[in-house]
Amino acid sequence: MRRDRAVLAELPRLPRTELVIAAPDVLLVETPLPSLSGARLRAALPSLAEPHLLVDLEAAYVVAARPVGGTRTTLAVLDRPLLQRALELLRRVKLEPASATPEALTLPLAPGRWRLRLGTAYACLRTAPLYGLASSALIEGEPPVELRLALEQAGTARPQAIEVEGSCDAAAWSAALGVPLICVDEPATRAEPLAFELLQYELAPRLVSWHAWRVPALLAALCAMTWIVGLNVEAALMLREERMLKAQMVAALRETAPSVPVVLDPLKQMQRAVADLRVGAGAGDPREFLPLATALARAITLEADTVRALEFRGEALRVDFDPRALAAPKARERMLEQASAAGLAARLSENTLSVRPKEDQR
Repeated sequence: MRRDRAVLAELPRLPRTELVIAAPDVLLVETPLPSLSGARLRAALPSLAEPHLLVDLEAAYVVAARPVGGTRTTLAVLDRPLLQRALELLRRVKLEPASATPEALTLPLAPGRWRLRLGTAYACLRTAPLYGLASSALIEGEPPVELRLALEQAGTARPQAIEVEGSCDAAAWSAALGVPLICVDEPATRAEPLAFELLQYELAPRLVSWHAWRVPALLAALCAMTWIVGLNVEAALMLREERMLKAQMVAALRETAPSVPVVLDPLKQMQRAVADLRVGAGAGDPREFLPLATALARAITLEADTVRALEFRGEALRVDFDPRALAAPKARERMLEQASAAGLAARLSENTLSVRPKEDQR
C-alpha cells in the first residue's frame, strides 16, 4: 500500500476505501460490558462512556468493540457531527468508506511491547490490541506527558520495551521512563488488520450501493424484459393455435351434424351429437343416463311405486327406494347381485342405490 497526501477530489477510486480516524479525534475507554445485546446495548453505551466525557452526551457517537476472552471491552467515543460531516464529504466525491478504525490501533503491536508514533502535531500510542491514546507532540525533546502517565497507571503491566517511530533520544528517554526504547522504522504498509470497526449502527456501510449494483440491475431488467416479451409471443402463438383448432372443430361439427343451428362449444356439442347418434342406433354410451337407467331397470325386478327419485350426476345414477322395497329378507343382497350380473357396479347405502358401468369404476 502507498502513502500520500491529496485533496478529496484527487483521491484514487479503489474497490475498497478504509478510513483511519486521527488519534486526537477518538477517545478509547476500557470498561466492563453489561450482558446486553442489540438495541439495549446500543442505548447503554453512552451511559458507560459518560464519566469520561467533557462534551455534550447527545453529540457523542459511542461504539463498542467485540469482547475477546471476557466481559471487558473498549469503547470508542467520537464527535458525531464531525464524523457525519466527513462521511458526507467523502460521499460527495463518490467515495464509500467500507470501514473506519482509530489511528492508534493501526500501529503494529508486538507481544510485551508498546508502540509510539511521533508526529509534528501530535503522537499516538498503542498499549494493547484494543487500546491506545493520543499524546502531545514533543516539547524540547522530552517524552510526552501522556506516555509517562500511561506507564505509571500500568503498574506491574509495564511493557518490556517501547518501540518508537520517529526521531528521539532513545538513551535519554529510556533513563527517564525506566523502560528500554527501541527506535524503529515506519512500516511499509499503512495499517495493521482492522481491530476495531467504528462504522456501526446508523453509520454502518450500506449493504446495497447503486454504483455497485448498477450493472447487475441492468442485466436483471433486460432479462425481465426478454422474459415478458417471450411470454407475450408465446401467448400470441398459443391463441392463434387455439383459434385454428376451434375452427377445425367447428368445421367437423358442421360436417357431422349439419342440423346444429349455433355452435357455442364444438367439443361438448360434438359429444352430444355422437351420443344422440348412438342412442338412435341402439348402441348408446353406457355412461349416459338413458342407457344406464335402462340397464338397471332390466336387471332389477321391483314392485310398482317403489322408486322415489332418480338423480344422474358424474356418470353415476342414484336411485332412492321406498323402505318397503328393501324390507324383505336378503332384498339388498339380491339387488346388488342382479346389478352386478347386468354389468353394473352398485353400492347400496341405506335406501339409496348408486350404480355405474363396471368399466368406469375407479
